[in-house]
Amino acid sequence: MSPHMGRFVLVLVCVFTITIGSSGALNLQDECQTPDGNVGTCVIIRSCISIRKLLLLKDKMTPEDRAFLRNSKCGQQGSSVLVCCPLVRKLTGRFDAPVELPPPGECGKMQSDRIVGGEVASLDAYPWLARIQYYKGNNRYGFHCGGVLIHSQYALTAAHCIEGVPSSWIVYQVRLGEFDTTTATDCVNDDCADPVRDVLISAYLVHPEYYKQNGADYNDIALLLLSESVEFTDFIRPICLPVTAEDREANLTGKYASVAGWGQTENSTTSTKKLHLSVPVVANEACADAFSSIQLEIIPTQLCAGGEKGKDSCRGDSGGPLMRYGNGRSSTKFWYLIGVVSFGLEQCGTDGVPGVYTRISEYMDWVLETMV
Repeated sequence: MSPHMGRFVLVLVCVFTITIGSSGALNLQDECQTPDGNVGTCVIIRSCISIRKLLLLKDKMTPEDRAFLRNSKCGQQGSSVLVCCPLVRKLTGRFDAPVELPPPGECGKMQSDRIVGGEVASLDAYPWLARIQYYKGNNRYGFHCGGVLIHSQYALTAAHCIEGVPSSWIVYQVRLGEFDTTTATDCVNDDCADPVRDVLISAYLVHPEYYKQNGADYNDIALLLLSESVEFTDFIRPICLPVTAEDREANLTGKYASVAGWGQTENSTTSTKKLHLSVPVVANEACADAFSSIQLEIIPTQLCAGGEKGKDSCRGDSGGPLMRYGNGRSSTKFWYLIGVVSFGLEQCGTDGVPGVYTRISEYMDWVLETMV
């Protein structure tokens, strides 16, 4: 830590001590009410972006700001102050802080370049996988969708993971670095992963043209803004996006891609361990034929993959990533996001019927314009 950073931390500690009182005695993740009357949850102070912004004002804080901070305290966990943080905001326009996407090598890299064989993925595979947790009221929480990390403070998911869940649910936080959902520390033989990282979602933006028709989702994509920047490790790292024109225009039909996750949907989970599967990308015309019996339209902004009996995005998560290793042009290969799990038949893995994904290349302009 630099001397300047040390002084900065010391100032913040002093501000915490001076301005935050001792009212309230709740536990971490308990429901609470903010000083201005909004519903919130009791979280560690560093996780609440609105409180952090107030603290950064330091000497410029008004008496009202200080009172708000003092009344925001809801408990204590060891040496950490807990504050009542308002629940996530839904945005209708772009985020307000410009960002740069990580370059290949910082994104799209994992310890083992290729993963072959077996349904259970290795401990450090696909470090960009995210699990989305929802607040369901009355101190109840649950993981019901997946997502994919694309930046230290941004993740992508499917719009239906926000708009298609019960109206009482609120998208709450993402979990990064997970392997086995049943263990506190994930280990395979003597190799153990770092602890998972849970990060609050401070805001989200659903694609403005998202809609549902005949059971299918269209423009099924949403951006999540995390409340704090995550440090990249072997177990937490973003995937690369198809930024260049060549990457966006690549013909992927017949190529193989990977889907990974815990088989998590809004309604069920099929595995406690991280699964993965290789699936072929299918031409949209053939995909449309497969769904013609239920009068479901497949459009250019969608991508289809799978269709082999027993193999489908049952291995992935609703809202999770469809990925490809390399861009087909460079000898240096990294993992790229090509799709987001959108929908399929209720009986996934049906012979001849592929899964349907949001085609990321068609939404790169929206993603970049929204983030910057």
